[in-house]
Amino acid sequence: MVKFLRILSFLGLVAGLFPFATPAIAAKDDPWIFEGGGWGHGVGLSQFGALGQANDGRSALQILQHYYVGTSIASPLSVDHWLQQPDALKVGLITDTSVVDISVIGGSLSICQPAADCSDVDQTIEPGESWKFEVNGADVSQCRFREVGIANTGYAPCDAVLQWEDGGTTRLKINGIEYAHGSLLFSPMASGFYTVLRVGLEEYLYGLAEVPSLWPVEALKAQAIIGRGYAVATAIASGGATGDTVRSNCACHITASSAIDQAYAGWSKENPANSGHLWTGAVDATNGEVLTHPESNYPLSIAKSFYSSSNGGASENVEDVWGGTPLPWLVSVTDPWSSNPSVNPLARWTVLVSDADMASHLGWDEVHDAQKLSGPPGTLIKFTGKNDGKAVSATLNGTQISTILKAYGFDYEAIGPNTGSAVRVSPYIISAIDPPGFDDIAGNVFENAIEWLLQEKITLGCNPPENDLYCPNDKVTRGEMAVFISRAMSLPEATQDYFTDDTGRFYEGAANRLKEAGITAGCGGTNFCGDQLLSREQMAVFFVRILKLPTTETDYFIDDENSPYEDHINRIAEVGITVGCNPPTNNKFCPTDAVTRGQMAAFFKRVWGP
Repeated sequence: MVKFLRILSFLGLVAGLFPFATPAIAAKDDPWIFEGGGWGHGVGLSQFGALGQANDGRSALQILQHYYVGTSIASPLSVDHWLQQPDALKVGLITDTSVVDISVIGGSLSICQPAADCSDVDQTIEPGESWKFEVNGADVSQCRFREVGIANTGYAPCDAVLQWEDGGTTRLKINGIEYAHGSLLFSPMASGFYTVLRVGLEEYLYGLAEVPSLWPVEALKAQAIIGRGYAVATAIASGGATGDTVRSNCACHITASSAIDQAYAGWSKENPANSGHLWTGAVDATNGEVLTHPESNYPLSIAKSFYSSSNGGASENVEDVWGGTPLPWLVSVTDPWSSNPSVNPLARWTVLVSDADMASHLGWDEVHDAQKLSGPPGTLIKFTGKNDGKAVSATLNGTQISTILKAYGFDYEAIGPNTGSAVRVSPYIISAIDPPGFDDIAGNVFENAIEWLLQEKITLGCNPPENDLYCPNDKVTRGEMAVFISRAMSLPEATQDYFTDDTGRFYEGAANRLKEAGITAGCGGTNFCGDQLLSREQMAVFFVRILKLPTTETDYFIDDENSPYEDHINRIAEVGITVGCNPPTNNKFCPTDAVTRGQMAAFFKRVWGP
């Protein structure tokens, strides 16, 4: 430790002499590799995990109590609760639109406009007819029903209802999607209208399209119970004690979108032709049942049952995903069923994100490295990089990382970034790896130092123009070393040409810069000998001159007595630039051995790196 503290004082001097600006050199943009498992937010029940448990013979109660610790199944809604009344639940189907297509199957639809007055219905929509409900382009507060190509009912406020006989064969179609139950409400908004289905709670469950109807019945029953509990808790939060209030952004109690609430598909889910009778049977078998918890702050002690497609082997603590107060029934539990690839198709995934996209998301110029601090579950990863030439860092949790993956990620098998279809990921992030900037350094003892050399724009590679290789075992010439030192120190242009044997060579400018800076005198006369291999003892001379290292009385190595540069070798050993060439003993320096490109990277990082 003392040696490295000493070198810092010398580096401070060098920094004053030679500012470490870096020239613009393009670095290889290998994408970041993220590995994880699961799909969705990972809180609560894993649907594929529930499938695996049901396949193992576990009951719906066992499934639910595994994911929701300390819960019980109960039926807390009284018969006079507003959610138990017909058509009480308002489901937001479409938001902020100016026109919808309307048709009907099996029976007729009654039109009420305004919605409050359905006592005298004189307009109906019949099977085979094609209608629209649309905004007046000249006055967005006015809407009309219009039978395509025939007639219209005249403009009136965008407040209307479509009614039909529930429980029969009549089904409404809105924009091609069929609904068998309830009534449809059009509610005005600033630039158009909301489209809201009013339906009973259990009939809403019939159309909940969260899992395949052909799954085992215990998995279906578990889904019905948590789907009902989520709907009840959400509806009461929106509708209050009477159900009269609604969300301002949808005029509803709950939306039909899984991105916001739950996936509601209407008739297609309960259609017997789609095996819907199996799903509705599970809904009927659990009629009124929800999960409760004695410490719940939700009305009726409901344990609001968040769930997602799957996790990577354990669910997440709710506070780790969304912040806020921990909830005792939404704590992380192990889930071997969800991480079983024979059950869960997304038990494991690999997603790539380009360096440029990573940097863009973080607002940095470059992202260099990642260190996992915890998890999964509860993943925390610290990213480091540079912005405006300064070192920066940020610690992201699994949810924040999954946001990056969904925005920028593309599947491992893809040739390049996707064209809009989001990857399926979760906060269960196992690793974040910035691949080696070169294809030939993975696992090399000097990999970290070579990566740093690339990050600092000191090296381009060894195989131009591709420059996807570093050639860590190749020997370094004096000319190459001159170029690397010149880049590392950002030496200014020389005022004259000092050597006669480097004309037109790639290192000519660098050799002259080193000469003018007093770092090299050449190899004799007016020659630089740039094509000669650089020995380790010659390298010691370079660093002694660069750092102006003082002499030391300590003799560190047993094999450099005959070297004319023994003093220089001991000086760089004194400050920790070298530790020797024969680990773990390291009592030899190997002075006449040629420096490899890998060794050179290590020396440079010790001098100029963190």
